[in-house]
Amino acid sequence: MPRATANTQEVEHIELKSLPDGFIDARRLTYGEKLERRAMVSKMKFASDRKDKDFAGEMNLVNEVATLFDFQRCIVDHNLEDEEGVKLNLGRADVIRSLDPRVGEEIDTKLSELNNWDEDDEGN
Repeated sequence: MPRATANTQEVEHIELKSLPDGFIDARRLTYGEKLERRAMVSKMKFASDRKDKDFAGEMNLVNEVATLFDFQRCIVDHNLEDEEGVKLNLGRADVIRSLDPRVGEEIDTKLSELNNWDEDDEGN
């Protein structure tokens, strides 16, 4: 019978184009984690679903929380360092916020690609 449970030990090695010699090793979210993320985002969207000047700021917060969740749950290893040569702790929001925007955007895009099933993916 085919296995239907998530393999959280399987990681994808991703070389970063925005940072020569930089890489992350990332895993897919489990379905439960995707449900947790979806519920978290939906709850925040519902709480901020009103027509006032704070709406745009609150929507940015929703996106940030979801991105931080992905970085913290999906990245299992990397070789990214700060200006002093210390390996970054990508489990911390302040560290993620301090990333070069090109690096942060590339990682965010790669994690989204890793976690979004597409009919053309052949089940991978």
